[in-house]
Amino acid sequence: MMKRMAAGVLIIFAAALVLQGQRARRDYPVWEVRVLSPREVSPARHQQVDQWELDRAGDQGWELVSVAPHVFQNEERGPDGQKKVVTQVYPAYYFKRLKPAPER
Repeated sequence: MMKRMAAGVLIIFAAALVLQGQRARRDYPVWEVRVLSPREVSPARHQQVDQWELDRAGDQGWELVSVAPHVFQNEERGPDGQKKVVTQVYPAYYFKRLKPAPER
């Protein structure tokens, strides 16, 4: 009876060690994501992404994945009290790169 119990505990302990080792191991790539979108420079006014920002992202190893329109709709009140809607469309840039593996 004691031998069976010791064998069962040993098997459970070995399985726990194997599972713990599996959880810590990562064989799939992990990606970092970065978005460069237009920024607001003053209320209801936006500025698109500068070329030097795109160049810097490329120099840092970021890969351009997508360019999509980024739409801003701002409601402003005119001098006569009427609301007018101003729509601005600028491109937003989406990047990815491999996340560095943690050192062990």
